[in-house]
Amino acid sequence: MALKIYLIRHGETNFNKSDKDWGQNKEEGLNDWGISQINKLSERLKNIKFDKLISSDLKRALQTSNILSKTVNMKIIQEERLQEYDPGEVDPSSDKWVEKYKLMLESGMSKYEIRPYGGENIWDLIKRVKSFLKNLEKEKGTIAIVTHSGVNIALINLSQGKEKNDFINIKQDNACINILEFSEAKWRILSINDSHHIDEIKPKKKLYENQEEIKQLAKEYILNKLNNLSGEIYLGGDIKNRSFGLYDRTYKRYKGSPVESYLILKEKLEIPKEWKISSIIDGIEVYEIGKIKVREVKHKVNVSILHDKKEIEEDLEKIR
Repeated sequence: MALKIYLIRHGETNFNKSDKDWGQNKEEGLNDWGISQINKLSERLKNIKFDKLISSDLKRALQTSNILSKTVNMKIIQEERLQEYDPGEVDPSSDKWVEKYKLMLESGMSKYEIRPYGGENIWDLIKRVKSFLKNLEKEKGTIAIVTHSGVNIALINLSQGKEKNDFINIKQDNACINILEFSEAKWRILSINDSHHIDEIKPKKKLYENQEEIKQLAKEYILNKLNNLSGEIYLGGDIKNRSFGLYDRTYKRYKGSPVESYLILKEKLEIPKEWKISSIIDGIEVYEIGKIKVREVKHKVNVSILHDKKEIEEDLEKIR
């Protein structure tokens, strides 16, 4: 019997509405929007028979698990190794810390021993996630695992045998599902960052007036980004349908419509390292390749990699 896991990120917290990627405030709980997201998640998973429900022991993950447990009728197993990466009292991406880190490396300190004050380093996170993954591989059946963005990213990469320097950049929306299967000593990815179940509670949107101008900006950006890649390029979604606008609250960490583009390939593509996996659902890979700015607001730009236009039912506009 193979092992199948549903790797879930907790619902939204107020911290998640910021641009920060990491944080381990143990008392940070779900906001009202996050609770609504997990209700939708639970509804989607209600007919799946889980053999176990494992959760990070941080408050936001446990709140998520408590809602889910009532739907799937499973007792929660708490696991401290699934806690989010804890950077301590500094922002590990800040210029100040990056400079300090560089100086410590140059002084001869090992990267494994350099830690922010009161926190851990990325190697500490990898060590505990790797330990959890090793234990997980002894399990059978279907298991729901509720944890955090950083843990999910590490676990997915480690399952594929990747070392830290080769980690793939992966997006994790609040309340998203990643599905992985372990069989014959090998992990297989079935889906990544599937959060379609929360599209039903998408915020209201106010449309921009200059739709054609924005579309032209998006076209130029996409054509420049994909200039060296062969294949047909299309536009879809809000940018194509003249419904591009601003949400009345942050949604999936952005304040407005995404730009959806499609690359129809005739041959295999080596994905640029700087692209971030936005999702893999039903075999269709979507990557976040950058951002355009409209009235000082950043809008993400996605590209779906297809091999045939028939793979998507949406009416598309060809731009190359």
